[in-house]
This record gives sequence, C-alpha cells and structure tokens, in this order.
Amino acid sequence: MTRSTAPTWIAWTRLRLWGATEWARHGRPEVAFGFLGSLGDELLCTAPLIEWQRRGARNVWVMTRHREFFHGLTRPAALLPEDARYPALCRALGRPFHLLSYSDYDERTDRDARLGRHLIAEMCARAGLNGSIQLRPHLRLAPQEIAAAGVHAGCVAVQSSVGAARLPMANKQWPLERFQRLVEDSVRRGLRFVQIGSAGDPPLTGVMDLRGRTSLREAAAVLHQARLFVGLTGFLMHLARAVDCPAVIIYGGREPPELTGYICNINIANRPACAPCWQRNRCEFHRICLEAITVQEVAAAIENALARPREPLAVEEAVL
Repeated sequence: MTRSTAPTWIAWTRLRLWGATEWARHGRPEVAFGFLGSLGDELLCTAPLIEWQRRGARNVWVMTRHREFFHGLTRPAALLPEDARYPALCRALGRPFHLLSYSDYDERTDRDARLGRHLIAEMCARAGLNGSIQLRPHLRLAPQEIAAAGVHAGCVAVQSSVGAARLPMANKQWPLERFQRLVEDSVRRGLRFVQIGSAGDPPLTGVMDLRGRTSLREAAAVLHQARLFVGLTGFLMHLARAVDCPAVIIYGGREPPELTGYICNINIANRPACAPCWQRNRCEFHRICLEAITVQEVAAAIENALARPREPLAVEEAVL
C-alpha cells in the first residue's frame, strides 16, 4: 500500500464503521428529512414529522440544529445532528433524504419566489407526503415548563423586531415607535405586556423585559401562558401557533398571510398595487403597506382577539 492510498483507505474504513454504527443505533429509516434553515423553518419541520407519524411511520429521521423543538412529542424521532454523511447513509440504506424548503431566493432582485401553496404544505410535499395535512407546527411542553411560566398567565406577549433573525427582512418590520405607542395606550387600558425575542431586539418601555433571557422552550411556555401574542411574521408567530396561543400578526404586504400564516390569527395585511412583492429588504414605494397600518388598527385587533375565548385554535387543512 502506498502512502497516497493509505489515507483514502483509512477514511473509507472510518466512513463504513460510522455508517454501521449509526445504522445499528437508529435502524433503517422509513423517511428522512431536514431543513437546517432559520428557527422558524426548523420548528415547521415538526409538521411533516407529525404527519408521517399519523400515517404510521415508526422510524423517522430528522436532521436538525434544534433538538429541543422535538422533545416531548407523542412519538420520538431519530434526531440527527447536521452532518452531510446522513443523506449518503440514507441512500446507502435505500431511502431518500428529503432536503426541505419552500421557496427560492433571487439575490439580484432581492425577491423570494412566490409560493404556490402554504409553506407548510410545500414542506410536507417535499417530505414525500400526500393526502390531507394540518397547516400548523407542533411543540409539547411538560407540566413543569408550563408552571414555571405561570407568572405570565393572562399577559400579552409582544416582540419589537425581526432584525435579529437569521435572515432579517426590513419589509417585515413595523415601525418601532408604533409598537411603543401601542404598548403605552394598551397599558393605560389595563393590559400587561411581556416582551420576548432576541437580546438585540429594541427594548420597549412599560413591559416585563425577557429579551434574550429565555430558552426557546421557555419562550414557548410564556406564549402558552399568555393571553395573546402581538408581533410580526417569523419564528415567534410559528412558535405561538405551535402552543395554541392566539395572535395578532402585522403583515404589511410583502407576503400574503394565506400562504405563510394561520387562519386562527388576526392578520393585518395591506394589498397595495405592489403587493405581494416577496422582496426582503428593497422597496421602491417607502413600505407603504406597513406605513399604512396604524396603532389604532392594531389596538382594535387586540381588543377583538381578547374578546374571543382562550381555547384550542382552529386548524386549517390542505390536500396534497
């Protein structure tokens, strides 16, 4: 054996040993997928997992950076770390690995491709599913997690920004000063607010500040206890839906809520001639879709949402 072939042979042997070990540990998957995108994308992977399990799949592999989203679900899945060897192992075991997504981005135009159906439906289709599916993510909290957030029962959870997201988008951002006026006006009417989100989000006054002070599951527990969530399109919107927290979501016009949101929420969207633009940060029209949304409009939506009983939220379905 020459020196040049020795490293190749050793690497090949190690790869085979690794594959045999992982096969022995997890078994042969019935289905395998992963997204490895933003926090919201990772959470949405719980939707195809639950749908596959409802169809009787007993061995589902999910590649994820955030295992905590999947803890406590009815049936466990094989949660895999980010590792390019797993898709190759799936193929060697006679199973495809589904790399999930729901849209493509054109950097030249700063535009996401328009969705043809709800993003969860698109993800489920790419995960190999067909038939009827529920358009919602899932997260199961333990009783002790819920109890630990009991101090926030009945409050309104609010976020101020999506600027700290993995892919921040200025065309999702309602003006910060309007969030502040909304909180001030609502506090005068007796509402309690707790601000959740990233440590880098702009702070709001008159709220209990939990920015950057909660784990992902602790934030979910706060939403579970909250009376309402008020925020923007993104991870926290999906997290609120996962724990059945009603929400008022400020959409503007970048994307239509029927393709990325939930029918159980009050979605405040505008449809000027330029909408939906699907652009992330550029805007030739001074973000008129967001600028036109007033504090009074959002406050009225909050009152409307609070007038509804706090109960399990309506679930929309789609057929693939």
